[in-house]
Amino acid sequence: MSARFRRMAARLWPDSLFRRLAIILFAGLLAAHVLSFGLVALNVFGASNELSDAYFMRYVATAVAILDRVKPEERPAWLDRLARPTYRYVLKDGGEVYEPLEHRWEVFMAGLRSELGAGHDANSVYFDPPKRSKKGMLIHLKDGSPLTIEYLGRRTVISPWLPAALAVQLCLLAFFTWVAVKLATQPLARLERAANSLDSDLRGELLPEDGPKEVARAATAFNAMQRRIAEQAVERIQILAGISRRLQNPITRMRLRADFLGDSDAKEKLQGDLQEMQTLVKQGLALARGRDEIGEQRCQTDLHALIDSLVCDYSDAGIPLRFAGERGVTILTHPQALRRIMINLIDNGLKFGEDVEVAIDAQRSNGITITVSDRGPGIPDEHLKSVFLPFYRIEASRNRETGGTGLGLAIAQQLASALRGTLTLANRDGGGLEARLEFSS
Repeated sequence: MSARFRRMAARLWPDSLFRRLAIILFAGLLAAHVLSFGLVALNVFGASNELSDAYFMRYVATAVAILDRVKPEERPAWLDRLARPTYRYVLKDGGEVYEPLEHRWEVFMAGLRSELGAGHDANSVYFDPPKRSKKGMLIHLKDGSPLTIEYLGRRTVISPWLPAALAVQLCLLAFFTWVAVKLATQPLARLERAANSLDSDLRGELLPEDGPKEVARAATAFNAMQRRIAEQAVERIQILAGISRRLQNPITRMRLRADFLGDSDAKEKLQGDLQEMQTLVKQGLALARGRDEIGEQRCQTDLHALIDSLVCDYSDAGIPLRFAGERGVTILTHPQALRRIMINLIDNGLKFGEDVEVAIDAQRSNGITITVSDRGPGIPDEHLKSVFLPFYRIEASRNRETGGTGLGLAIAQQLASALRGTLTLANRDGGGLEARLEFSS
């Protein structure tokens, strides 16, 4: 039972910090408000029994004294004046006299007789003897006339404006709770936006280091972390670029020396290894320079024309490639970076598959999607995200004999992120791989 209750509570408990803080704060304020109102109401409407009994005895003694002084024929006119919301006076005799068993009523009746003075008696009576649910009192005036006090029941009168006042107070509590929680969680929202922007651009905008002391300290620490990450990334890219540049000269000298070896199997193997090294160096430089070469210059680009020119280049080289997409689709982007992404994706499909097709899907609401699909071995699902890492290889399906370096998808992913796009891979039904490059509208 307890486990079921915990599961139900976990489902009902909100998953956002804003709602949790709002519920806790509002519930605490509401409980304090209800408690304070209850104490005030108890103090106003729930006076002590002794005090209420004393007032009641005085009221009855005063009424009896007035009725004793006026003439008998004038007494009925005074009854409405002397009546109270919880009891009334009746000039008649009736009911069944009984002795109260409660100690409080015994004390009360003794006090009432003392308050009335000599010449008066007071007794408790039932007006419905069988049921004994209607109680009252029977008092005889000095001339012996009976005077009955009938209880009308307790009525608590509430001012008509009290519910409206409570509703206004609850609305104010809810409003100020919302303001307080909003101010408390707003720095977290800014931190989330800054972290998301850092994922796509290591040189994102810094957080303002102001506000409460704790918020300012957190912003300062986040900005320092962002700077350190950016500096380390730049340093590693510079190292990679430097190594790639320095490797070009030795590779060139080795290729020249290989030309003097004459025709032999060793020469062909050496030239193949050098070509592979040259390709690796070029792609390493492309990975290092990728984001920096884009810059800030963007322009409206005819997407159909750009991809169609690529398809024509492959067709001129004797490589079959299919293309489908509507004309007139434009996008604000860096055309050279987008062209490099498409070349890497197309080359990847041609190396590891066949029947490669490029398609454009321009949806007015969801943005633009470019797909490059092939029919080949595909990629195991557990490696779909890892293949975007530099030099990551899947030996079972893609080995070095195909000429891959393990940098093509990493470069494409880096450039897609710089162009504010999303690059994903998915296996196709029936075999093959589909690369999706999405740009939101």
